[in-house]
Amino acid sequence: MEKENLLNTLLKIRDRIKEINSNIYEEAIPTSDIIFRKYLNDLVYSEDMASYYLKLLAESNFVFLVQIVKPDTILRIPGIDGYVVAELDIIEKLLAVYKQRLVTIYEVEKRKLAGVETIIRELMPKVKELNNTPLGKILNICIMLEQFIHIINERPDHFQDAYRISKLKQFIPEEEEFKEPDEVEEQEKIQQVQERRRAVDTEEYQQLSKMNLTGNWAKAVEQFGVQFLIRVHLRKYEFDVLKKLLLQKRIAREEDLIFLRDSLRKMEERSLFNPELKKYLSEIKELKRIVQIKINQFYLIRKKYEG
Repeated sequence: MEKENLLNTLLKIRDRIKEINSNIYEEAIPTSDIIFRKYLNDLVYSEDMASYYLKLLAESNFVFLVQIVKPDTILRIPGIDGYVVAELDIIEKLLAVYKQRLVTIYEVEKRKLAGVETIIRELMPKVKELNNTPLGKILNICIMLEQFIHIINERPDHFQDAYRISKLKQFIPEEEEFKEPDEVEEQEKIQQVQERRRAVDTEEYQQLSKMNLTGNWAKAVEQFGVQFLIRVHLRKYEFDVLKKLLLQKRIAREEDLIFLRDSLRKMEERSLFNPELKKYLSEIKELKRIVQIKINQFYLIRKKYEG
């Protein structure tokens, strides 16, 4: 019964966010600094509990977290996240509204007219210096909403309610889940130990895959996942940032390296028809070379243990 009550509370929080997102006005995207006291204090008891429940909803694909303001310890700027339900029609409506807001703010601040795509291309390289500014906040929202649309379109089955509820239930433990393993489970463990050693189980592979999760990177990875963050940096043409992340082992897992390499290959192909992207061709090739070297290291370990 307790599990069912918690599930109902989580779904009510999802519905509350959906209701807010559906009303296209100034606060159509509730933010981490106000969401508990303004919208959720009748559903949960504390800000920490609200934050935890929102994390569960994000992990189970019910909501997306939008990084509106990046935290900056030097300038003492706290990070601000926004919350959007993972439903394509709502995200598309929000994107249209925020793109229009971006055009309006750009016109006021720059005193010139430009199309939204032109504005995004112009401002992407300046996204860091625009952090915590009205223009920067709207720009981040537009960029991430576009990413969310791509993510849903890539795996629509992962955004069906049956899948999401099933995944959400996995995060809500039942009393039976803590019982001692029975004889069958013990036998399965013995069988696994006796199986042929795979490369991914070796110390060499584990060390090579180990990511540097210090600082704010750990929080970002926990919230969004490595491949989503890679997409964001690629869309901003931040190849220097990705190179730094690679050299610092903040991107280290084999599947993430392959994803980055394949994404760079596609960008390299598109550069033939995209003059703006063509300017970064040398950086793309250099980054791809570094990624491939790291992938080759995994290949050598696999060859050593698996033949």
